[in-house]
Amino acid sequence: MTANVKSTSSRHPDSLALFEELKAAHANLQSAIDDLDHLTRGPVPGKELLDSVRWRISRASLFRRLLWGKIHCDFAPIADESKRAALRHLQEADIRLLRDSAEHVAKWTTETILDDWPAYCRASERMRLKMIEAVSAEKRILYPILAA
Repeated sequence: MTANVKSTSSRHPDSLALFEELKAAHANLQSAIDDLDHLTRGPVPGKELLDSVRWRISRASLFRRLLWGKIHCDFAPIADESKRAALRHLQEADIRLLRDSAEHVAKWTTETILDDWPAYCRASERMRLKMIEAVSAEKRILYPILAA
């Protein structure tokens, strides 16, 4: 079996559909990252704007993570050993990113951010770089698998 197995069920889209969905998820997450980057380059924002931008990046990140999980479940069983190893590597990296993200969100509540905006801006930049690295790794590994 190859990674280009097609399914007739709408719950299990084929690799091309997953590929397009993943590209859209990556673009949405990058847009949210860019919005937060722009926000952290300015003065302390209002609470509502801050919460809105953070909520958007959280939703985009969750959607990407859920989609990655589906791709992993669909393709790990049918992938050859080298692709399975690459998928395991991505899975381990995603677990680290989830842990780092949870710690970041727990530490940086809205009140904490507003109390120490400069420190949050630095911490946010580090977290955004981790997210960008994760997306880059997914593009490098998953896009060829899904496009095959």
